[in-house]
Amino acid sequence: MELSYISDNSLEELKVNIINNLEKYKGEEVWVDKYFGATTWNFPSKIRIENIDLHMPQSSTIHFDFENTKKIYTTLKGLSILQATDERLWVYLTHTTFWKYMRKRWPVESYLDKDKPEEAIKERYFFMANRDRALIRNGIARLWWYGYVSYDENREDPFELTKVLLSKLDIAQSLLERSFSRNPDITKAVLSVLKQKEQESSFIDRENFRSLMMYINQLGGVTILDTLDREDLEELIREKIETLM
Repeated sequence: MELSYISDNSLEELKVNIINNLEKYKGEEVWVDKYFGATTWNFPSKIRIENIDLHMPQSSTIHFDFENTKKIYTTLKGLSILQATDERLWVYLTHTTFWKYMRKRWPVESYLDKDKPEEAIKERYFFMANRDRALIRNGIARLWWYGYVSYDENREDPFELTKVLLSKLDIAQSLLERSFSRNPDITKAVLSVLKQKEQESSFIDRENFRSLMMYINQLGGVTILDTLDREDLEELIREKIETLM
C-alpha cells in the first residue's frame, strides 16, 4: 500500500474540533473520509509498504507493544528521521489505517472522565506540544521509535534490545522522553548494559533508572555524547550503575 499524509489544513481542523468530534472518536468505523466530504484532506507519499496487521492488545499490553513494534519498524525501517517526526503521517495512520487498533489500545471512553479529555486524545491520536514526548505518546509513532532506538542488526536477534526496552514501562518512558534518545547509539548502549545486568533485577526500578537517565542528561552538558563510541558509552553507563547499586 502507499503511505499517505493528512494535509496541514485538515490536521489543524481535526485538532481544533476534538471536543466536537468526541462521538466520532467513540465509533468503530473510520470516519474522516465522510467528515471531510468532497474536500481533499490527504495526499500520497512516495513510500510504499506492505499491509501491516497489528496484534490487538488483550491482557499484556507490553507483549503486544513488542510484537507490534517489530511489525511497524520492520515495515517502515526505511523512513528518514524527517519523515518519522512528521505529525501528518502518524495522524493519518491513527485515524485511518490503524483505527481499529487505536480503538482497542487507546479507547477514547477511558479519557472522558478527565478534566480535559481533548488533551488525552491529542496525546495518543495527534502530537502533544512537547515534541520529545509526542513521538512516543502518539499511538503508532511510538512503535516506530521503539524500534528505531533499539534495533541492532549486528545481533543474532536484531530486536533483542527492543525486548529489554519494553520489559518495563518505566524503561521505555524514562529513556525515550529525553532529548538524547534520538541518538540510537546512546539508547542502545544503555539497553546493552541493562541486558548484561538483567540478572541483577534489583537495579531496574523506577528510582535507579531515573537517576541513570539524569546522569546521562548531565553528562551531555560536559561531554559531547555524540562523539563517544558505543564501548565508551557502555563503560560510562556501567560505572554509574555500579555506583547506584
